[in-house]
Amino acid sequence: MTSPARQLPGAEPATDALHQALRQLAQPVQALTARAQRAAAGQEPLLDALLREIGETVLPREITLCIGQTPAAVLTAAHRRLAGLSLGGTAEAGDAPEDPAAAARLFAARLNRLEAAAAGTGVTFRRRPCAAPQGAGSCTAAQLQEALAAAGRSPLSSFRSAAAPQALAWIHCGPGGQAPDTGGPEPLLNQLQAVRSTFAASAARPGSARMPARKPDCLLLPVSPDVRILAASHEEELLLLALPPAAVPGLIETWNSLFS
Repeated sequence: MTSPARQLPGAEPATDALHQALRQLAQPVQALTARAQRAAAGQEPLLDALLREIGETVLPREITLCIGQTPAAVLTAAHRRLAGLSLGGTAEAGDAPEDPAAAARLFAARLNRLEAAAAGTGVTFRRRPCAAPQGAGSCTAAQLQEALAAAGRSPLSSFRSAAAPQALAWIHCGPGGQAPDTGGPEPLLNQLQAVRSTFAASAARPGSARMPARKPDCLLLPVSPDVRILAASHEEELLLLALPPAAVPGLIETWNSLFS
C-alpha cells in the first residue's frame, strides 16, 4: 500500500514552479475544461491564455493557436520557455536572438500583432510533441510578460525605467497634464524643479522652441562636480534626472538606441 508523499528530513523544499505544476495537476477536469471554454468564447484575454500555456509547458511542444477556427500562430515551447513564435500556420524556430531579453522583445512585438488580429475573438490551442529546440533564442513567460508591458509604455517611460537604478532623483511629467511623479532627496528635487520652471517659462514665451518639444530632445546640465542633470523630452512628456557623472555615458547610449 502506498503512503502519501511527504517532505523528507533535510530535503530542499519544492520550487514555486513545481508547486504551481502540482496545483495544476490537482485541479478538477471540470475547472480545466471551463478555462478552455472561456478562452474559446473570447472571455479571457488572449495574452493571458498564451502566457499560461507557455508557463505550463515542460516537455517540448508545438502549440498551434487558432483564432476561431483559423490557425493564427505556432509556438515552440519547452521547460516553461518560449523558443519560437511564427504568425500563420507554419512553425519557425531559431530566428530569435540568444539574449533572453531581446528574444522576449521580438516575441512581444509579434504577439501584439496577433492580439490586434484577434480583436476579442475566442482562441483555442492545439498541442503536439516536437523535438527539443536547438540553438533557438528563448525566454520565460515572465520575461515575455515584462516585454509586453514595456511595449505598451512610451519611449520616454522606457528610458526612465532604464535610468531608475542609477538616478539620484527624478521628476517625470507625463502627457495630458498629469501630476508629476517625483522621487529623491529634497535638495536634488529642488534643483530639478528649478530646471523644470525654467523650461516652462521658456516654452511660454512666443516663438520659443524650448522643451517640451514634440520631437525627442535630450540636454545634459553639469550642475556640480558630483551631479549631472539630464533633461529629456518627447512629445508631451518631460523627464528630469539627477545622475552621478559615471551614469551619464551609458544612459546616453540608451537614449540613442531608443530614439535614433
